[in-house]
Amino acid sequence: MLFASARMVRDWRQWLRHLAEPRLTYVIAVSLTAALPLPVTASGVLAADYQGTLRIGGTGAAFATMTQVAAAFQKKHPEVRLVFPPSLGSSGGIKAVIAGALDVGLNSRPLTAAERSHGLVVAEYARTPLLLVTSHRGAEINFTLKRIASLYDGEIQSYPDGAPTRVIMRPDVEIDIHLVRGLSPEIDAAIQRAQLREGMSVAVNDQDNAEMLVKTRGALGWMTMAQLISENLELTPLPIDNIQPNQANFASGKYPLFRTFSVVTGAHPTPLVKAFLKYLTSAEARAILEKNGHFLDIKQP
Repeated sequence: MLFASARMVRDWRQWLRHLAEPRLTYVIAVSLTAALPLPVTASGVLAADYQGTLRIGGTGAAFATMTQVAAAFQKKHPEVRLVFPPSLGSSGGIKAVIAGALDVGLNSRPLTAAERSHGLVVAEYARTPLLLVTSHRGAEINFTLKRIASLYDGEIQSYPDGAPTRVIMRPDVEIDIHLVRGLSPEIDAAIQRAQLREGMSVAVNDQDNAEMLVKTRGALGWMTMAQLISENLELTPLPIDNIQPNQANFASGKYPLFRTFSVVTGAHPTPLVKAFLKYLTSAEARAILEKNGHFLDIKQP
């Protein structure tokens, strides 16, 4: 498995900023295994289907878990080369799939009409709870919807033990903040006011969000269970409106917030991409997903 270096990350981000320019053509050279006459496997899949490079990237919330799934796939097919450029986000992953720079985009939001016009194929593969988490140890606070609104209005300045609170914001383009705003009109209005307030800490992507939540004293913010578990982060989930963040409440749909993960490919995915997506539905892959906070059968709240 290959992870991008810091320089590669800078190159990717610079490249993504220019994807919308109509006259720009960007070619990424990828060395693929030479095509050879290979036998058909017992399952009827050509051995050639497991040759080449598989490029996967997108939302950071799904990143760490998907590397585990891809590594298990690669263990079965060691001739496959994996490339995971980090910190693209859902939008960056979708743009890269459209441009042919990624084979599989990791997505956690609805596609826009402009994105759908490219004939992209989207398949939901799991959902994960969106949690209110804190870096403050020993904080056992039940955040009612009213208290969440008060938190964003700056009315809750400390924990019960006197330690200061620090809210980590997300940009308005992020799906997390839209889900939270949908909890109540009061929360929606409070978040909009907080976005206009100077001095607020803002995490621009899922990786920045995780780092700020872990390192900021008294931090409070939102994170998926998938990222919390897969990255082994030392953060404590808090109950919302007396609903504990436990498996029973997630599975029943009683817990109110979820992010939906989907994979995005071009209109004509390669045999290798098809083979990987088929593996994603296997019992082995599903076990990895479930272990990392992904729920496969969730009732709608």
